[in-house]
Amino acid sequence: MTRALTPNEYALLVEHSPVMVWRSGLDASCDYFNQTWLAFTGRTAEQEMGNGWAEGVHPDDFDRCLKHYLQCFDRREAFEMEYRLRRHDGEYRWIFDRGVPFMNERGAFAGFIGSCVDVHDRRRSQEARERRAQERLALSRDFEKRILAIVSHDIRNPLSTIQLTAAQLKLVADSAGLVDPRAETILRAVGHVEHIVGDLLYVAQEREGAGIPIMPKPTDLRNMCRQVVDDLGAMTRGREITFDCNIDGAGAWDEHRIRQAISNLASNAVQHGTPGSPVRMSLTGDEQKVTVEVRNQGTIPNEIVPRLFEPFHSGREYTKRGDGLGLGLFIAKTIARAHGGGIEFDSSDDATTFRLVLPRHTPDAHRPSAGA
Repeated sequence: MTRALTPNEYALLVEHSPVMVWRSGLDASCDYFNQTWLAFTGRTAEQEMGNGWAEGVHPDDFDRCLKHYLQCFDRREAFEMEYRLRRHDGEYRWIFDRGVPFMNERGAFAGFIGSCVDVHDRRRSQEARERRAQERLALSRDFEKRILAIVSHDIRNPLSTIQLTAAQLKLVADSAGLVDPRAETILRAVGHVEHIVGDLLYVAQEREGAGIPIMPKPTDLRNMCRQVVDDLGAMTRGREITFDCNIDGAGAWDEHRIRQAISNLASNAVQHGTPGSPVRMSLTGDEQKVTVEVRNQGTIPNEIVPRLFEPFHSGREYTKRGDGLGLGLFIAKTIARAHGGGIEFDSSDDATTFRLVLPRHTPDAHRPSAGA
């Protein structure tokens, strides 16, 4: 049979516990500290009694520590907090303090009792890990800037030369009545690489806080949607891609950027939707805003959803379909935000719908800086 501890045994257990123990009465002032606490602070029980213990709290933590304690005491709620307490050798050590209300024999509130442990080494190790992580992040961002600088200058310049040379070869062939598909192949390949370069520069601008520069002007969103559908239909023959609209598509947007955002959403639907299934695009709205909706069959795996709009996360590891850098949704959302809008989505019942929501007129547009 088990035997309950006697009051004397309880007292010995508390007094010699490796955990620092304290108690406060109805007035929130402390009236007990065990030997472990006193050995840690190097002070007598008389010095610690009342509010004397607070003399050992680090000045930078004092107000926060005392305020939190008194608020929880008044509400009679358990609390946890970390603060620095002066050790007997003068060093301030981080401790973890947990206090709980306790009742007397009659069941009435009698004060708080708490326990503290030294977490200084753990906290310092955590701070060191966070510092190393910040240093690695800084190095990574510096490396990213260098790579993007190479992409934007050292790659773009030879690309322009290749493009110009291929265009000249095609012109010579055309004037001579010759058919040489190689020049067209080169021009298409250059266009694909330029598209990738542009996407990477969008990522750089967004991460630097500059955002994507836009130049809104009066344009017709309905025509943009039709152009995207026609272009995508020409590239994916046999795939049903439809567009429905019964509203006025007039507004003020950056035509190039918005067309790219719509194209990204539509291409995403073709690549990641159920193979061979139709893709439906529609344009709805009112006097204040418009919505471009792209719908396809198939749902987005739950594993992808939390990082759906992050760059370089295309979800290929889950869908096994599509290629590219995984920047389409990230760029579409960035373009929408630059126009004062946003992107909504839902994925359920074997269907996924993305909605590009835009105000009719872009507020406070980001103008391109020199060289953008």
